Amino acid sequence: MEKFKSRKPRKYTGTYRPKKEGLEKASGRALYLDDIIRKGKDQNLLFAKMLRCPYPHARIKSIDTTDAEKLPGVKTILTYDDPEVTAFKPSNASWTGLDTRHYESMDWPMYMDRLVLPDTGVWVGDIVGAAVAAESYDIAEKALKLLKIEWEVLPFVLDPEKAMQPDAPVIHPEINPEGNVHPGGGWAGPDVFMDRGDVDKAFAEADEITEVTSKHHNADHAVLDTRGCCVHWEGDRLICWTNLYQGDQARMFLANMFELPVNKVRVCIPWVGGSFGRGNTGDQPFLILTALLARRTGRPVKYKHTRREDFHDTRNALTWTIKMGAKKDGAITAMYFYGIANSGAYADSTMAALKHIPGIEMGECQQAHIPNLRMEGYVVYTNIIPGSCMRGIGNAQVNLAIGLAVDVMAEKLKMDPLELVIKNFGHEWEPLPNESLKACLYGGAKKIGWKDRHGPGETKGVKKRGMGFSFNMGWHSSWQEVARGHVQLGIKLNPDLSLILEAPMVETGVGSNSCAVFACAESLDFLNIKPEDIHWISTVDTDTGYKDMVQTDSAVSFLHAELMPKGAARLKQDLLVICAGYLDTTADKIDIENAVVFFKDDPEKRQKVKDILWDNDIAPVLVTVSEIMPGEKTGIPYIATFADVEVDTETGKVDIIKLVVVNDCGTVMFAPGAEGQQIGGQCMGIGETLTEEIIYDDATGVPLNFNWIDYKIPTMADFPTIEPVLLEVWKGAGEYGACGLGESTTTCTARAVANAIYNATGVRMDEIPFKPEKVLSALSEAAQ
Repeated sequence: MEKFKSRKPRKYTGTYRPKKEGLEKASGRALYLDDIIRKGKDQNLLFAKMLRCPYPHARIKSIDTTDAEKLPGVKTILTYDDPEVTAFKPSNASWTGLDTRHYESMDWPMYMDRLVLPDTGVWVGDIVGAAVAAESYDIAEKALKLLKIEWEVLPFVLDPEKAMQPDAPVIHPEINPEGNVHPGGGWAGPDVFMDRGDVDKAFAEADEITEVTSKHHNADHAVLDTRGCCVHWEGDRLICWTNLYQGDQARMFLANMFELPVNKVRVCIPWVGGSFGRGNTGDQPFLILTALLARRTGRPVKYKHTRREDFHDTRNALTWTIKMGAKKDGAITAMYFYGIANSGAYADSTMAALKHIPGIEMGECQQAHIPNLRMEGYVVYTNIIPGSCMRGIGNAQVNLAIGLAVDVMAEKLKMDPLELVIKNFGHEWEPLPNESLKACLYGGAKKIGWKDRHGPGETKGVKKRGMGFSFNMGWHSSWQEVARGHVQLGIKLNPDLSLILEAPMVETGVGSNSCAVFACAESLDFLNIKPEDIHWISTVDTDTGYKDMVQTDSAVSFLHAELMPKGAARLKQDLLVICAGYLDTTADKIDIENAVVFFKDDPEKRQKVKDILWDNDIAPVLVTVSEIMPGEKTGIPYIATFADVEVDTETGKVDIIKLVVVNDCGTVMFAPGAEGQQIGGQCMGIGETLTEEIIYDDATGVPLNFNWIDYKIPTMADFPTIEPVLLEVWKGAGEYGACGLGESTTTCTARAVANAIYNATGVRMDEIPFKPEKVLSALSEAAQ
């Protein structure tokens, strides 16, 4: 593996060095929610359990809590018809994707499909009916089993196409009394959400047309640290510790739902053991219920998902059909997208996965040069686990279809699919061919040995080798982050030149805090500040901190970094004023270098900054920066994944021999962290492609594998050789001009592998996961 080399060498940023918190985590000193909130630390602590619906669709007709309340150790039981529960207004679990939103400004106000504690469950596992606070989780669980509940079991539907039929049971009549299709309007837009040029005419005039369909399934985040919180009240103030990753948004959610002033809610978030997008739907009823239980009992209450309960929301299951028209010279003249998204039981972020990513973002950042483009899509409620926000939201699903359409069309045109992509795809702010896309494709092709690729199914023998690739736009560059609003940080320079950096973010393991620290040291080089001189405040605290930045696609790796030069300039100016007063001169006559202040007209006349501060009033120098990201539209960089696979045609087993993962980042902020994303992300990419799948019993609507034995996550034994390739071709606005890569590393894996399977066997695989039984079935069908 070649080491990355930055196009602009820097002292700390983009280099290979240890993570800022590496020792803290490796030594066990980093504290997570369960380390901080536990019975051994607080004997007053209570534990909450919430009733889960055992049916895919059912209503509670009555509930008797008498026996449960008599159980020793039970302190209180909330039920769906308690006045303090019914007083809450309806909500949803997706108020925002990356900024802070209040109730009146949430993203999807037309989909208020969640009650805090409803009487009706709409999937197996839905929180419904009752919540218990007790002296232990075991007691709370026993109390739930003692509840006497009369259920009305209702008809259910699991398949989105069946849910669209007129006779299907209506799941959310309060949203759509006529059926299960989510109504359009507002930010959801119309059903045909993009219609550029004359698509019908272009298809009529095309030399070649291909139409393909791909199916992407529900996949779980599979995070080691299950979701939870601990809430207590200090008078009329609500104090919440949680391991969701949106501190300010959690505070806004709790304040708005309880109708409290914002300063009456404090949210604290320690280290978090991974997230992968699940924190983007942080507006969860369990926060409210835990707070209600704490208020009732007057004691702190902790709630934590079990492993099974943490199968809570998933990647959005999405079926895309793409029709593509092209001329003989390879110019793609028309594309038509038709999507059906299975939102599961609640709306959450599914509309964003269907329309926002493929439409708004891809329309201008990837399909900008396709002259005739139409996109149509429908989101449908069903009675399965909700689809929500997961790493690569929307992109992974549509990539599975676009990469297929490109591969099929290239074969029809007798073109190398690489050249077809380069000829047609790019963003609207750069003419074709796009240099970033070219670099990614040619770089990846060289690493995988693309020139030696054979035709489909040409290898002999039982075990067949093949190569494939897919490409995608990156996302979360600076101009796309303007929607976050102000990014904030604080620098506190102590008189001994040690430094405290408050760049609030919940560190989930991706290394974004290291990026902020390195950029801070880079900008304060005039003081000889090194990363080890900087203490980064790791706990998000809405009482004492600035607005926190949501960990979306590693964009936090550059958001705070972009503010560092301005913070450093302000700090330097403040120091010059302080030193000028001490030296009896004016700030314009002196400068600072290597932590020494000197006179410009007499550089030999100098003194250490530390000595001046130490001899002064010993007050720390404080600087605050609060700014919006640069909004100049600079387009976007690209990504590509290449796969070399071996298919055993007797067993159906697919072995990935090698993956080459290429990301143009604009600027690499932290090389080992970026490569870690590229390599580690393939655990999700490979899992979704080959093994991971939530399986339902069609007869009962019950999920069969909400566990990590039957829901098969790849192990180290399943990992192929993975070669990460980091590029700096494109550059965005600002000092660094970087772009996120955390989400995109998984986006192209499934389609690259699928195209490689076709190259190996001559048989198309278009519905993941590619399990042995599916491969054998496809091979058998093709043979017949």
